[in-house]
Amino acid sequence: MIDFNDPATRKKIDKIVVDTIRKYSTDTVYFKDRDSKFIWNSLGHIQQLGVRSQEEAFGKSDFDYFPKDFAQSARETELTIMQTGTPIINMIEELTLDDENVRYYMCSKYPLYDDEGNIIGTWGTSKDVTEQKNLEKELQRSYSKMELLTRVDDLSGLYNRRYFYEELEKYASMFSEREDNSTFSIIVLDLDDMQFFNDQNGQQNGDLLLRNVANILLSNTRKADTCFRTGGDEFAVVLPDTDKHSALSVAKKIVSEISNNPFMLENKRVSISASAGVAVFNKTEPDISDLLSRAERKLNKSKREGKNQVSI
Repeated sequence: MIDFNDPATRKKIDKIVVDTIRKYSTDTVYFKDRDSKFIWNSLGHIQQLGVRSQEEAFGKSDFDYFPKDFAQSARETELTIMQTGTPIINMIEELTLDDENVRYYMCSKYPLYDDEGNIIGTWGTSKDVTEQKNLEKELQRSYSKMELLTRVDDLSGLYNRRYFYEELEKYASMFSEREDNSTFSIIVLDLDDMQFFNDQNGQQNGDLLLRNVANILLSNTRKADTCFRTGGDEFAVVLPDTDKHSALSVAKKIVSEISNNPFMLENKRVSISASAGVAVFNKTEPDISDLLSRAERKLNKSKREGKNQVSI
């Protein structure tokens, strides 16, 4: 039976524990003096530094083994720990080796005390979590892609009706809180006689037409604007920081481009027109249903008065 009260036994156990940590710990363990120079390293840390023995690392610092930015960041962290006596737990360190090789480490760093309670340096542990971080990034990319897919109309490549309402809510909230007179406008657009076009040319060619219209919208709006396909042959554009006259100009340009740019369909040029309505957000009536209702009424007015035009 082990006598834990025997000083010699305790010393032997301490040596076994230290040697075990040094040789077998999968996490790196290291101790540094007040100048952030290594005074003790586990075998795992020696291997990470790329040296053969602890003696080679003794008296060296991170600046001898790692990029300057990484080493400087570590030094600043250790200075803070020595000044405050407060450890930093589970921080992520990013080590960029080259353009294609980035490693991530989960680190914990602590003050190192002498027998009298004076801080004489720091010590820490780190664990390579590169695989986990890369997996997190991949999952985030997949999540972002799924989010995008739920917002995009498959046929036209424009955003869909669901996202149209989300954007309207966002802009209504944003511009309601502004103290200046800035506002945003919307254009709602409907292709004229689309059912007749499909009857004459087939649904598949109708889909080609819708893609063509989508490209016209994207080509005639700003980067800040957002284009949507909100229904079968229905489209919309949200134009931030745009007043009535500017929105009307954009809508007229789009309608003109659609009617004046027929596209080739089975070796023949096919044309179609569109009608549009424009409405401007009014912060005194921030309900988006009112905004949409006004735009739809103007669209219907364009239809009644001969189509291929814009009403505001």
